[in-house]
Amino acid sequence: MARNADWSWDETYMAFVLYQMLAPKDQDGRNGDVKALAAAIGRTPDAVAKKIANIAAHDEQRIALGKKGLTHGSKKDAEIWERYKVEGDALMDKAIDLLDATVKLDPMSGDELSYFAAQLPEGKDRLVIARTRVNQQYFRNTLLENYEHRCCVTGLKVDQLLVASHIKPWSDADPASERLAADNGLLLNAFHDKAFDRGLMTIDDDCRIFISRKVKKDEVTSRWLFDYEGRTIQMPRRCRPRREFIEYHNDVVFQG
Repeated sequence: MARNADWSWDETYMAFVLYQMLAPKDQDGRNGDVKALAAAIGRTPDAVAKKIANIAAHDEQRIALGKKGLTHGSKKDAEIWERYKVEGDALMDKAIDLLDATVKLDPMSGDELSYFAAQLPEGKDRLVIARTRVNQQYFRNTLLENYEHRCCVTGLKVDQLLVASHIKPWSDADPASERLAADNGLLLNAFHDKAFDRGLMTIDDDCRIFISRKVKKDEVTSRWLFDYEGRTIQMPRRCRPRREFIEYHNDVVFQG
């Protein structure tokens, strides 16, 4: 039976994972993940969706992008962000563990689920892979919003073909302050994402595009790469690429 009791910390942790994982358009009571958590903890889907909106209201990156959530939540909704700043991956691991243990779902149910029905390996790597997926999905959701669902090189507006690219690579970025930062990302189509990731393309401090001289110039590479050289990327709504991340990419990744 649905209840109106105050949200516990464990329930707040699980709602926090859903907020990180789900795109803004999916953070409502119709979403399969929201309904699954609601059934597991004895709340209505709308109550879970409201909790997610309250958590969203304290997301500094969301606020920086001009987004607002509900403003009448509990102290836990703000405090969980403070805990996340301190604990980082450890907090997310705990939250995902709780979600895994609490929500039991049949992957053959037919619901469109982004996490619970995902194929994850058993054993020690399961949690790391799950956490990485959640973090990367949050980063992608943030960049889609910031770049208005548009490749910043070509203007392509097909979400399925767009990739959230790190300027300072994920493996080198600080987990607490850099990995999920909107200003450490470019939204690129899959081809230019690969070129950027492999150091065959970069941007300068003015966000102009440069192509590596290691790429042989011919008719095809001219059309796909060199024709964009010197152009300025289509700028994000806010949180433009941070200079220190651009400099890192140029110094460490780019094959000039």
